[in-house]
Amino acid sequence: MSFSFAQEVSFTAQAPKVVRAGEQFQLQYTLNQNIDEFIPSNFGEFRYLSGPSTGSSTSISIVNGRTTRTSTYTFTYYLQAPSEGGTFTLEPATATFKRKQIQSNPLTIEVVVAGSKPSQSTASGKQGTTQQAAESTSTGEDIFIRLELDKKTAYVGEQITAWVKLYTQVNISGIDQQFKGPEFVGFYQQNIELPQLTSLEREKVGDDIYHTGVIRKIILTPQKSGEIIIQPFDLLVEVQKQTRRRSQTIFDEFFNSPYERARLNLKSNQVKLNIKPLPSNQPAHFSGAVGTFQINGSANLTEVSANDAVTFKVNVTGKGNIKLIDKVLTNFPPTFDVFDPVKKVQTDASTDGRTGKVTFEYTAIPRHAGNFSIPPFSLVYFDLATNSYKTISTQSFDIAVYKGEGDSTSIVASNLSKEEIELLGSDIRYIETKTNLIARGDFLFGSKWFYGIYIISTLAAIIILIARRRKIQRNANVAKFRNRKAGKVVTKRLRKAKKLLKTDNKNDFFDEVEQALWGYLADKFNIPYSELSKDKVNEEFNRLKISQEISDDLFRILDTCQFTRFAPGGTTEKISDIYSKAANIISKLDQNL
Repeated sequence: MSFSFAQEVSFTAQAPKVVRAGEQFQLQYTLNQNIDEFIPSNFGEFRYLSGPSTGSSTSISIVNGRTTRTSTYTFTYYLQAPSEGGTFTLEPATATFKRKQIQSNPLTIEVVVAGSKPSQSTASGKQGTTQQAAESTSTGEDIFIRLELDKKTAYVGEQITAWVKLYTQVNISGIDQQFKGPEFVGFYQQNIELPQLTSLEREKVGDDIYHTGVIRKIILTPQKSGEIIIQPFDLLVEVQKQTRRRSQTIFDEFFNSPYERARLNLKSNQVKLNIKPLPSNQPAHFSGAVGTFQINGSANLTEVSANDAVTFKVNVTGKGNIKLIDKVLTNFPPTFDVFDPVKKVQTDASTDGRTGKVTFEYTAIPRHAGNFSIPPFSLVYFDLATNSYKTISTQSFDIAVYKGEGDSTSIVASNLSKEEIELLGSDIRYIETKTNLIARGDFLFGSKWFYGIYIISTLAAIIILIARRRKIQRNANVAKFRNRKAGKVVTKRLRKAKKLLKTDNKNDFFDEVEQALWGYLADKFNIPYSELSKDKVNEEFNRLKISQEISDDLFRILDTCQFTRFAPGGTTEKISDIYSKAANIISKLDQNL
């Protein structure tokens, strides 16, 4: 009854894990039942401000004709952290439901006395973080990224979990969707599927608090020993920063947004790893498996007739580079014919590493009667728990083989397939006398139509092969491919902008025109989006001797689009004129390039 009651009622408490000294925050209790009485916890060192604010919601879902109703009841309090730093505990709250008392989970909250924080203008002007800043106790940055590992010393073949983590104290409006992350040279890597990053968690870094989120998580398996350095990588983010422009009139103050978007190219830290070689005293049958594993086996039959098949199934489960386990060892009696094993691998790349199971199915056929003992199946691997080579084994298998029916002469049939073995003891098969023969002239094979279709199909295959090879050659040079496709891409985007122009969707129109121009420049000059800037484009213009007039017109359009998106009504030009100028500047660039 207690277990049933515990499953029936859910009572949880939620609050930030870390807060600043004197900061106001929200404490929320959530239940899935409408309780009779609620008693909050003793707030201790935290100052009570207001509450409880109560709320409830109900959701109904229908799956396979089954209706499920879920209710949620919340009690929200607003508290203020003490002025002194430290770690404080909120005791569980108590609720009464059907005359029984239940308690929520306790909460541990760390209060941080924040140090000096950089000004908004200084922090937003930085274009990246250094390794020293990322590794110091106080970063001095309001946004940075880190590559973090669960271990920096490992054996060859040992799993390492790595993740790219973003730290920020400013609002983020976008992250580069083409982000590939660091290059792990010398590692086999497997990505871990992560849910979409929709919210950030609070975390203490040095003497300050950051909002953090994991962007990418990878399982690494080192393939060579020695010191390996993972080089820094770049991440392009778009942030919202507060402007310090002074309003000239009351209208400027009313219409101008206090925030503007800026692109920052963040640079990660450099990470060094020490990969140790496996000990040299490797057993003879060691195949490279590293981790922690278990083994078990079974046989589908313990009594069988001669020339009938027995299936042995061996399962190896555990955590490690399980895909490298290619066989398990045993010695079958010489009177057994054994087929190559069928291997099946199931792995799961979770946040705890790669776990899974590999199954081997051995099919053996005894040829003589008698009692046989199949030795245990064994696996040799390097055990990370003891840092030594270890052999694990199944139990042995006792198989009783009886004389097969009709096998009075004790004939041993070898070198036969399983299908042929099933025919042992059978006489000559009955010959089918009823047949349906078709004259050659009445069938497609051998006719004129047959040869015509054959020739046409062959020619079509040759043409398709030649066309495909030409396409591969054209696309082999990425820079030429992007250059060739630039005109089509910008035309498509300008066509979309024209549709937005007709629907009077100004913000999306200016955004589409701006993205069309930047995308055209990136494709024409083969510039990565993370390095795209006015200075970079001007360098290309100077190299190709593009006139200053075209350059000025181009950047004037880009500035107008950006200014108009962030300050609606801030330009006197008609948006139809901007569209015409954008199309005209693309035409001029095409002629000059």
